[in-house]
Amino acid sequence: MSASKRQVVVFEDRAWRGLYPITLSRPAFDCRAGGTTLGRRLLAQLAERDLKHVTFLTRSLLRPLVEREYLGHAVNQNHAADTLFLNGRLLCLGDSLDRLLELMEKSVAVKVGDELAAVRLTGSAAKTYGLELMEALEAGDPVPAPVQQTVGDSSKDLRLVRHAWDLVSWTSEIIEDDFNWAKSHPHHSAPETSPGSLLLRKEHIRVREGVCLEPGAVLDARSGPILLGEHVHIEHGAVVLGPAYLGPHTRVKMGARIYDGVSAGPQCRLGGEIEAAVFQGYANKQHDGFLGHAYLGAWTNLGAATNNSDLKNNYRPVSVWTPDGEIDTGLLFAGLFMGDHSKTAIGTRFNTGTVVGFSCNLFGSGFPPRRVPSFTWAGDDGASAYRLDAALDVAGRVMARRNQRLEPADEVLFRHILDTDGAQGSR
Repeated sequence: MSASKRQVVVFEDRAWRGLYPITLSRPAFDCRAGGTTLGRRLLAQLAERDLKHVTFLTRSLLRPLVEREYLGHAVNQNHAADTLFLNGRLLCLGDSLDRLLELMEKSVAVKVGDELAAVRLTGSAAKTYGLELMEALEAGDPVPAPVQQTVGDSSKDLRLVRHAWDLVSWTSEIIEDDFNWAKSHPHHSAPETSPGSLLLRKEHIRVREGVCLEPGAVLDARSGPILLGEHVHIEHGAVVLGPAYLGPHTRVKMGARIYDGVSAGPQCRLGGEIEAAVFQGYANKQHDGFLGHAYLGAWTNLGAATNNSDLKNNYRPVSVWTPDGEIDTGLLFAGLFMGDHSKTAIGTRFNTGTVVGFSCNLFGSGFPPRRVPSFTWAGDDGASAYRLDAALDVAGRVMARRNQRLEPADEVLFRHILDTDGAQGSR
């Protein structure tokens, strides 16, 4: 079978747990990496190599959500033909995907470190082990013995994302890679000069149609490229430093300071001071306050004067809670990691390395715990359960403001997260 006819399965393995809390509500391959998600990045890279028969493998619970997000791609289907399985946590920079595909022509599997990055099954092996491999990957079980033959790492530019802070730390590199790709694609163009705005190193700025720069807006690409999606709006006096990516219909509020290493998905509202942060999309951080070295899920909202610390006073590496235990990130800078639909009131403060689950509501003058379970309602008087009916009602109202709808599959997800990760007594 020719390479162009080969079936590709982008799979999610059990290591999605390391990307908590972002992956409570999405597969690992749907986490944001620079100008898009890991999964869409792989789709684009594969399509350019004439590999267009791509399906996805994820947790059964997430199947309807992935089918909705990745229209036209089958989900959790077994294939008996020659199949190339690619880990959805793959981040291929430069030409590392080409080198990986070359390796896969002569090997059964490739690992990055001790983790499975890619598997190739052909002919009878695809029929014999294809379904078994898919079931093992979804369940987090050991893969079939014939798949365990490996040839080692393919490239220093081939990476597997293990934690949310990896994506935060690598954002600037990813945006640089995105810019190199955008330069050769006609739907990205150099910006037109807007009256009263200031564009520094204009040749390192690429925009899509409908971008609006108000007088006093500054785009400074001297330290890295800036990419703006369709209908991005930069208000008066806002400053954006590269590397940065702002997704479609995102609005940067008046006087905002957007430092390097920021990646924001579609329909975000950004204000105040932001440094080295990833916004999944549909997130609000409109007001004054500092957010740094952070990852915010979708439909999150930070109230005015919400701040997070991203550096410990003793200048030691920051540790972060994960479902598999506390992990020393080895990083001096690590801030807030917040799951979808969580919100803060005015004046909320977060310590370094704080992890907030899905659909939480936080307020008060003190610091919340450094690990806040999903469906937590917490203030100065302590924490209690956030009722499911109230959480669903708020989510529906918030999504409607962006012309999105809370669907039955979303409600199933809410209930599942409540049962598996929710605060005590959330029924």
